[in-house]
This record gives sequence, structure tokens and C-alpha cells, in this order.
Amino acid sequence: MKLNIENMLRYILITILLLPFIDFYVLVEVAGSIGILKTILISIVTGLIGAELVRREGRHVFMKLQRSVTGGEITRNFMEGFVLVLAGLMLLSPGFVTDVIGAIVAVRPVRERMVARLMNRNIMDFQVEFERF
Repeated sequence: MKLNIENMLRYILITILLLPFIDFYVLVEVAGSIGILKTILISIVTGLIGAELVRREGRHVFMKLQRSVTGGEITRNFMEGFVLVLAGLMLLSPGFVTDVIGAIVAVRPVRERMVARLMNRNIMDFQVEFERF
């Protein structure tokens, strides 16, 4: 089965719609197993760790963006920053599933590989242009 843009967007939309329900279910199950206070504490700690990870990685992406020379590099680094923001939002949202996904995406080698695959497939066919006033 070949994935085209339409099918891929359909799968992404279904995932986005189902993820909060899956996350809530896992959160309730964990709270039932270890207690609500421990669950809340774990959720807060993962949010703080995630915020720090994204802050550190964001600084690295920003430095790469400043050193970018060609349009392709700028686009790739911009896309990497966008993916990092999405990872940060996932880490800051309450829930274990989104925390795991956000943490995996925030790791530099994983994020760089994801962006490279997206750029090679030409799924994200856009250019970032900067104009000076």
C-alpha cells in the first residue's frame, strides 16, 4: 500500500483525534495502579524535564539556524525547530503517551532523522525566505 499525501493526512488526523483519549485512558490506569498523587507528581516531573530538554535542544537548533548558509539548510533547520516545538507541546501536555512521544522526538538524532526523511520525501515542499526591511 503506497501512502500518498491524502492517506497520510488522514492517518495523522485520526491519530491526533484519538491520542487524547488514549492518553487519558493510560493516565487513569496508571493512577489506579500507583495512586493519583504519584501520577500527578510523575506528570509534573516529566513536564519539567521535557521543558528543560526542549529549551536546551531549542538553543542548539537556533544556533544551527543562525549558521545556515543555503536555502536548503535554512528550510531543514526551520523544520527541525518546528518539530521541536511540537515535541515540547507534547511534553508539556499531561499524559504519559504524549510524554513518551515528545521525549523521543526531542532527542536530536531522532529529530534530525525525521526531518531528513520528510525533506527527502518532499512531503513538506516549502521554502523559508527571509527579507530585510
